[in-house]
Amino acid sequence: MSRRWLEDALQATGLNPGSRFPRDLMGDVVMQLPVSVEVLPSLSAHAVRQWLRQRGVQHSVSDADRALHGCLVARAGQGIVFLDAGDEEAERRFTLAHEIAHFILDHLLPRLRVLKVFGDRILPVLDGERPPTREEMLSAVLERVRLGVQIHLMSRGADGAVCAWDVEESEQRADRLALELLAPARAATAGLRRILGDVDDLTGQEERAAEHLADQFGLPADVASSYVRLLLGGRHRRPSLSEEIFGRK
Repeated sequence: MSRRWLEDALQATGLNPGSRFPRDLMGDVVMQLPVSVEVLPSLSAHAVRQWLRQRGVQHSVSDADRALHGCLVARAGQGIVFLDAGDEEAERRFTLAHEIAHFILDHLLPRLRVLKVFGDRILPVLDGERPPTREEMLSAVLERVRLGVQIHLMSRGADGAVCAWDVEESEQRADRLALELLAPARAATAGLRRILGDVDDLTGQEERAAEHLADQFGLPADVASSYVRLLLGGRHRRPSLSEEIFGRK
């Protein structure tokens, strides 16, 4: 996977690289992106559906009610991220980063690509104000963008494996961008080198490394463990460790 997509996504966020960790991503998001953040108690599909209905947004969030860590609602170049007030701070931080990554990758960037091709005349279609014409429907560009209200729900299995890299591509990219926003690969790798050195034998070191990432960057423990495996995956073949998070050129 080329690292170009990640560079483009980071540029599209408009967020300055973090220099102090754990990062106050919520403050940066509210200042720099057209996204608001709502923290609700006992977040669920029903709670999001009710919140939207009370504000006149009619959309089927989910047929089945279930507890959520986070939820993104995106429309017309703007978004709302819902977070669960009951989650720990590290969990909310990563959930916010994950949903912001989906906003950038699945809503904002496709929207910008379509606008570049069609111009402002396509805005009513992107904003759900009119259906696309036959010509617009046949366009390959429009096939890559969601029209109208976009909903993304973030649930998690019992083992907390949201950072598993064998999930579908959109989730892989959202997780990678989320980690780059919270714990840039170069900074994380440098920190791991300081505490682990250049030893080839990593037996028993993964737990120590994960604790370091969780403490330094404020990551949930399960996410930190997955990130360590990702970052340390290339140590035995001596390429840059950041290749595993950025992808090969």
